[in-house]
Amino acid sequence: MGWSNSVPIFHDDVTYILQPEIPDKTIPYIDDVPIKGPDDWHIVPETGLPATHPANPGVRLAIWEFFQDVNRILQRMKYCGGTFSGRKLQLCVE
Repeated sequence: MGWSNSVPIFHDDVTYILQPEIPDKTIPYIDDVPIKGPDDWHIVPETGLPATHPANPGVRLAIWEFFQDVNRILQRMKYCGGTFSGRKLQLCVE
């Protein structure tokens, strides 16, 4: 059939690579891999502000956890030989 089945094959490959992250952190769609943001912002009851990372008080704990998820997903793809377009990458957008 030639390249007529290339899109579903590629989607299946990406889905297989990211299987441990589905559906908690991502649900890939063809070549788009959206990563879910934090569900819990770890609000400190006394201050009403988000908690900060213990080792770096300048970083919100929820953001640190989110970027751990991003790193893990990127590393899974990199390990399997995946490539990324920095020009098309969008971080922290709604």
